[in-house]
Amino acid sequence: MEVVREISIPQSEDLNVKLLREFVKKKLEVIILPFYQEEQEKPGRKERLMKIYNESKGTLPGGYKFNRDEAHER
Repeated sequence: MEVVREISIPQSEDLNVKLLREFVKKKLEVIILPFYQEEQEKPGRKERLMKIYNESKGTLPGGYKFNRDEAHER
């Protein structure tokens, strides 16, 4: 199946889309949705862990006690 995906920032209420030649004279479905950057680009594991680390400033909460069994339950 051929698909055209175009992300644009319209400057008016008009939007022009150039179609592939295969789409001419065919019934098409056009769906327009707002684009949310954060949902489309999910960070990798390393980036997520670094974000958590940086937000915590590398320190654990006071009274934190590591429980190996609890960690392995997940």
